[in-house]
Amino acid sequence: LSVQRFYGGLVSFWLYRQSGDSIWAERGHEAKLALSKWTESSQWNYQNKFYLLEAEDQYSNNDIENAKSSYTKAILSAREHKFINEEALACELAGYFYLSIDDKSTAVDYFTQAHEKYHEWGAFSKTSKLYEFVQSEFRFMHRESTQNSLQINAQNDLNQGVSKRLSDH
Repeated sequence: LSVQRFYGGLVSFWLYRQSGDSIWAERGHEAKLALSKWTESSQWNYQNKFYLLEAEDQYSNNDIENAKSSYTKAILSAREHKFINEEALACELAGYFYLSIDDKSTAVDYFTQAHEKYHEWGAFSKTSKLYEFVQSEFRFMHRESTQNSLQINAQNDLNQGVSKRLSDH
């Protein structure tokens, strides 16, 4: 139930930003309220999720400075509590947020962190898709170190995927 509430809240805030329909904001707030209550009983499991919902809520309401702070809190909490996949997700969503406020340099940094965490988690298909997105979105930026880092990780993903498939047969 908690996972459904968490992802349902993230989707709700995204749909609110896309449509402007307040029903989605209400659903996002309901999810955030549930995570807030669960965080009281288990910070380890729910704190980073609450912070990420809070960041998405603030982003949806154009509360830029507080959103920046909440994305950072979500990332640090996920890292502290060893949720690699949720750290990756928080970094990715922070990247989209910074891209939306036209801070491309910070967005690339967060997308790079997300890529590294997805790679560490073993989500190789996701790292490839994120790599493709970054390449298409930032094709005019000259951030060779970021591009090289993403290329190396993408190649490693491909090599590991091929090696795994060969060893499975």
